[in-house]
Amino acid sequence: MENRIVKLDPRSMSVKTKKTASDAEQISRLRASQSPIAISLTRCPTWTSLDPLQFKGYWDNNATGILLNNGSTAYFTFDTSARPTLSGGPLLGEYIFEQMHFHWSVDDFTGCEHVLDGHGYAAECHFVHYNSKYESLEAAVGHPDGLAVVGFLLEAVFAPNPRFDMLVEGLEHIKKNESVFHLTSESLAWIARDDLHEGSYVTYKGSLTTPPYTECVTWIIYEKPIWIGFEQLGLLRQLEGPNSQPIERNVRPTQRHPPGHSVIYVKQVKAKL
Repeated sequence: MENRIVKLDPRSMSVKTKKTASDAEQISRLRASQSPIAISLTRCPTWTSLDPLQFKGYWDNNATGILLNNGSTAYFTFDTSARPTLSGGPLLGEYIFEQMHFHWSVDDFTGCEHVLDGHGYAAECHFVHYNSKYESLEAAVGHPDGLAVVGFLLEAVFAPNPRFDMLVEGLEHIKKNESVFHLTSESLAWIARDDLHEGSYVTYKGSLTTPPYTECVTWIIYEKPIWIGFEQLGLLRQLEGPNSQPIERNVRPTQRHPPGHSVIYVKQVKAKL
């Protein structure tokens, strides 16, 4: 047998490295469930490695929109082609704002859809977005990564919150079913607080809370509630449905956690300048 010395050209060799999925990619692979759900924060794994959420063009884009009583909720959307966008956190890519709406009940503790550590609130507001890689919200609903919904829990307090003044003005004009009032983007400024980029939230893969309940939503629910005055909240409860009666409750009950379903508790880390 001949002894041969084989020379290897390093340029012809390829080294295979194991690619580690990003945190957002890991979340995108979580098993989806029906929404809303009750969440125990102490049982959730805590992550601090996600990028801060980025809200662009919500209350400072010089655009106008419409506030509509659609017979089941107060619904806001922009009437221009330029839309706000959401990115960062658990999201892969950019999501386009489609609409905002509210859920509430007749009391101050069962008006929210998501329940954190057994604590209920007077209302919950949802900012609905669709993935920019799809042409529209309707097209996006058919995909597991189609929608991203940001939820804000609203806590009823005695003093009115001046940040809601512009929105309240609109609510006063849409008491009747199918009534519309025009508002500027500044009416969304009540969400403009440090918590948007620094506050803690929970995220999970879930569903729409209204028919057809499609499991296509990445949910982001902020832990810290936003205060709303009793009188301001009362304007939501005075909105009339198709039967000309006040909409007393538009909340879906919490749904059962399936085996293997994960909820992540995210602590946002302030970016260093």
